[in-house]
Amino acid sequence: MIIDDHNHIWIGQATGEGWTSRPLTVDSLLSAMDRAGVDRAGICSLAQDIQNEYVLRAQREHPDRLLGYCFVNPRDKDAPETLRRYLGEGLVGLKLHPRLHGFPLNAMRLVDPLFEVCREHRVHVFAHGAGLEEFNPPHYFEDVAQAFPDVTLIMGHMGALNEVDDAIRVASRNPNIYLDTSACDLFGVQRAIAALGAERLLMGSDWPASDFRLELLKIELATEGHPGAFAQIAGGNYERLFLGNL
Repeated sequence: MIIDDHNHIWIGQATGEGWTSRPLTVDSLLSAMDRAGVDRAGICSLAQDIQNEYVLRAQREHPDRLLGYCFVNPRDKDAPETLRRYLGEGLVGLKLHPRLHGFPLNAMRLVDPLFEVCREHRVHVFAHGAGLEEFNPPHYFEDVAQAFPDVTLIMGHMGALNEVDDAIRVASRNPNIYLDTSACDLFGVQRAIAALGAERLLMGSDWPASDFRLELLKIELATEGHPGAFAQIAGGNYERLFLGNL
């Protein structure tokens, strides 16, 4: 089974710029998945315009294809209850975007209540983790991972492009941290496989930022010479870690 853990859907008035330049509909996502042969995809809305209801509806209408994350801003005083509500409705994890919501990932006063809810519901946390962004460097992931060793934490973009080596080192010390391949270059994914093995990586395309076919090719090339590694990164690890709880 091919599973891509990191993608976005959004509907609204197109602004003509950036992520909101056009609607990111469920139908367009599914069409892109079908072209590439992707079986299932993790989805969330945009940090710029959180639409958890749309994500929940998409998952309910396509339960065999889509896995929805609840997106919250920890600065919202109702964030823990919002998260608890949507996890109770069936969403499968939490999505955080420290840069766009303006909080350090290791601001424990803000994130502790959310991680407690995730621990209670036995779901994982997916956080944006691109390199050289002041709010989500790899060592902030380590702080949170050590505070909540029983909550699985996915580092989106695995520190790409400038902090991949730091991301790999942090993941090597914290078994509850997994690295998402989106935006990372081929060499970075190869380094991660060499250091961690294929068991700690998850394929992510960050659709529509990339094409599923491009990400699949990157994983195929990165796993050459590693028997079984492609199947693990391109779906097996996600299935093993998370689908058993659903």
